[in-house]
Amino acid sequence: MFVVTGLLVGVLSGMLGIGGAVVLVPVLVLVFGFTQGRAQGTTIGALVPPIGIFAAMQYYRNGMLDVRVAALIALGFVFGALGGASLVPYVPQIWLKRIFASVLVYVAAELIFQDPKRKVGAVLPGVIAIGLLWIVYAIRKALGKKPKPPTLGPPPPDIEYFI
Repeated sequence: MFVVTGLLVGVLSGMLGIGGAVVLVPVLVLVFGFTQGRAQGTTIGALVPPIGIFAAMQYYRNGMLDVRVAALIALGFVFGALGGASLVPYVPQIWLKRIFASVLVYVAAELIFQDPKRKVGAVLPGVIAIGLLWIVYAIRKALGKKPKPPTLGPPPPDIEYFI
């Protein structure tokens, strides 16, 4: 499951250009029941080669880095990021922005409304938050002004055309 998690986080990271920690830390906390510190340390460990070797060492010294999980996530992340980055040219930029915003809203709602007594978080708060986000977007779009189609005026006098 950790390799699959790394793969999915890698796809999101490669496709949306987000840091893996934006998604990975909440996933480790909400899905796998990690403490916030252990999730942060494990995420740093998964991202060590390019970024945080010294931070990962400090988390390890404090017992908050699961090296095995970090390595498995990194394995999936490499291929997921490659796959996600390969999708970018085929997804309209506006939809990349909308997906990115939806992921951030979902993660924020999950973290805010997580029940500290439960090991694994519920998905409902995030789903409700995304639903509300899209309802507000639809209302705003419905009430907004429709853009006028562009009109072409005469070309400037200093432009020459050759055929």
